[in-house]
Amino acid sequence: MSTESTDPVEPPATVAPAPVETETDESPKKNNWLKFVIVGVLAVVLVGGGVWAFTALNSTKVGDCVSASPKDVDKPDGDWNLASKSCGDTNATHRVAKVLNSADDSCPEGIYEMIKADGDTMCLMPNLAEGNCYTSRDDGAFVKENCTTESPVKIVKKVDGLPEEGTVCPEGSSELRFSEPASVYCMGVHEGS
Repeated sequence: MSTESTDPVEPPATVAPAPVETETDESPKKNNWLKFVIVGVLAVVLVGGGVWAFTALNSTKVGDCVSASPKDVDKPDGDWNLASKSCGDTNATHRVAKVLNSADDSCPEGIYEMIKADGDTMCLMPNLAEGNCYTSRDDGAFVKENCTTESPVKIVKKVDGLPEEGTVCPEGSSELRFSEPASVYCMGVHEGS
């Protein structure tokens, strides 16, 4: 019988010598200025990008729905409070129809509210939707409400474009026309409970 083992024997582990550190021209003391430059450039890019994003994302543009009211009800030609809203939000009283290049420009033909808010001058139209009922606030803004027999106004039809006057609204309703965006709202009264 043999006395030799059949188990494999692991060879002894070899130890690699530790690397020797040598001083080079790129020592940490000489690269400190480079770190400050990189950090400074990153800070400028991040702050500049943040400012751009904040102003670009918070700017009001044509088609946006907003909650709008004069800061002073007795001075509707003064500055207004303006906050972006979803168009379906009951607080979204207006829609931005046009942003004017200067205060000397005028709103398009129709019933628009020219306002000044946060340095911008713009033309607002009521945020109306077919089938909804509205009442008027003290400042003249239409406010959506539940339809009842007491509702003063119901939008019975909305038409995109500007067809000839008197051709699109049902009998007993009146037209509210806007040239930008071109649309006609037919206003009637709510019939029912």
